[in-house]
This record gives sequence, structure tokens and C-alpha cells, in this order.
Amino acid sequence: MTSALIVSHSGESGGAELFLVDLISAGPRDWQAGFLSGGAAVEALSRRGRPPIVLEAGSRMLSVRRGASLGGLIAATGDVMVAAWRLSKHARGFDVLCANSQKALFVCALAAILARRPLIWLLHDIITDAAFSSINRRAALIFARLFARRIAVNSQETRKALVAAGGQKEKVRLIYNGFDVSSPPDLSPIEIGARLEALGLDPSRPVIGVFARLCEWKGQHVLLHALEELPRVQAIVVGAPLFGEERYEANIHAIAEQLGLQERVRFLGFRDDVPALMSMCDIVVHTSIAAEPFGRVVVEGMLAGRPVVATASGGVTEIIRDGETGLLVPPGDAPALAAAITRLMNDPDMAQRLQAAGRADTAARFSQGATQEAFAALLAELV
Repeated sequence: MTSALIVSHSGESGGAELFLVDLISAGPRDWQAGFLSGGAAVEALSRRGRPPIVLEAGSRMLSVRRGASLGGLIAATGDVMVAAWRLSKHARGFDVLCANSQKALFVCALAAILARRPLIWLLHDIITDAAFSSINRRAALIFARLFARRIAVNSQETRKALVAAGGQKEKVRLIYNGFDVSSPPDLSPIEIGARLEALGLDPSRPVIGVFARLCEWKGQHVLLHALEELPRVQAIVVGAPLFGEERYEANIHAIAEQLGLQERVRFLGFRDDVPALMSMCDIVVHTSIAAEPFGRVVVEGMLAGRPVVATASGGVTEIIRDGETGLLVPPGDAPALAAAITRLMNDPDMAQRLQAAGRADTAARFSQGATQEAFAALLAELV
């Protein structure tokens, strides 16, 4: 088995880090995670008996955002070099070094040179997203061209954007996120009712769930506006802000108050019992207003056996077949979201058909086993 050290810059539980936690937890002992800072993902792996390597990188590097200027990148250079030197000592114990984020790419590229190990970049972002500054995007593409032997993407949409931006097509391999496809939590109606009452919600009324980190492009505000047209519907909003996005959290709380939704909406923050919470919902929604590179929560909702309504953009369109395994709505369209929710509530037979087909389809296509095999094959290309 080819050994690999896979490194993320953040130890918090973003999409890339959740992918890494799942990959390592179910993978062979020859694969190990590394992080340049601590956080919930580090703790999750430790609880699962797979403690990662943690290198506390300098604050200047960790504070660089996607929209960073040239000056911001230059200011972080010293921290990058120190982290790379420290990482290279660990990398020598593995066959392959993998960067699991853009910031990690810069550190891992230098560490791979020092350790004389091949480098893979696991790309979880749509590189043409306007959130990336042009200098940040160009720097990543240059490092990928010069140092990465392969680039693994999480969807066809991510691949298309990378190639359009100038990425080398011949280096790209597709590896979808993998999930535990075992049966979802089997909560009885009595258990569900008790849990909803504990949250201050009415078990006799429909419950919609949105699960994502709190930031504007994830679009939780779209669901709040949709609830204006759904007077009987309640909602749980699960997720917390990351990377300095606390202002959006304050904004959606203010929107809920302005719309008079305080009695119908519960903000639950970060939770580690997402499958159980999804099982308590009548419908799971995905509300991103920008293209998702993949769409983990969409797969999670379908695997939980819930009908899913999602935004029709990005990698989500590779997951849901509209009208067959879920429903798709235009990005940022609150009336369309409300109409799709109403359609499912008024047609329980369709809701049941979608949730059964959605679960079967995602279990077949997005299992952790399939992801393990694809990643192992990618490593074998280099050794």
C-alpha cells in the first residue's frame, strides 16, 4: 500500500476537512492526516483513533484569505517557508505528500521539494470563483503547474473550472467525496417528537433543515425568505461561521427577527449529530447562491433518507437528477424554493419516491469504499 500524508491548512470542519476526516478514518494506517492548525477536524480524528500530525503554522499565513492581495501573500512567505521546512521532516516518512487545500498547496509544494516526494493537490474549490483574487488564483495555478504531479478534483464542475483557468488537463483525476452509506439513525416518531419539543418546535408541523457553515454564499437567508410564504413550516439552521464570517451570522439572525420567524426557526450552531438532525426533518434543503464545487450536504441529506431540494448549480447537478432523486431550484430564488417545499408537502407519494431513489443512488455512487479505491489508484500512479 502506498503511504500518504494529506495536509489541510485548517483543522476546522469545512468541506475539505470533512472529506479528509472521512478518508483517513476509513482508510489504511499508511494514510495520515496533517493540519497546520488545530480544530474540530483534529479532534474528530483523534476520537476515532487516527490522531493527525499538527504543525501550528504562523498567524500571517493562516490569516490569508481567498481574496488576498500580492502584499498579503508576500507577508505570509516567511510563515510558509518555516511550515514547509517542518512539514518536510514528516513527509520523508511517506511515499506521497498531498495538499488538501490551496494554502496547504504552497506549504506542501516546498515541503515536497525538501523531502523529495511527489505532490498531489486535492482541489475542493471552483478556482474561477470570484472570491479568489486574481493573484491568489495565478499563484495556485503556477504552483500546481510547477510542483504537483497530479490534481484530484471533487466534481466535473471543479475540473472544468480548473482547465478553463489554465490548469493542465492531463494531470487531473476525479475523486468524489465518500460517505458512510450505512442505514441512517432509526428514530421513532416519539423520539423525533421529543427532540423537536426540546428545541421548542411543534412536532405536528413540518420541519425543514439547512445544514452548512454560516456564510453568505451558502444562502441560509434564502430559506428564511422562503418561510415567509410557508406560514406553517418550521426550520432548523445547523452550522457555524468560519474564517471570519460572524457578520453573516448576525445578519441572518436579524433577518429572522425582521420577518417575525423567531418562533419557527432555531439556529443550532455547529453540531456533530447531523445524521440524527436530518432524520428529524421532513425535507432537507441546500440553498447556496453560488456554484458548489461538490455539495456534501446534498449527499448527506439523501443518505439520511430525506427528500432534498437543492440549488441547480455546480457539482450539485452531478448529484441530483431533477424530479428523479431530488428537486432542483434556481440559485437565490426564495419563491422557487418555497414552491418546491410546498410541492413535496402536498404530494407525500412523490416525497417518498424521491427519498427512496435518492438514498439508493447516492449509496451506490458516493460510498467511502469507492473513494478509497480511487485515491489508492491515484497514489499508485506516482509510486
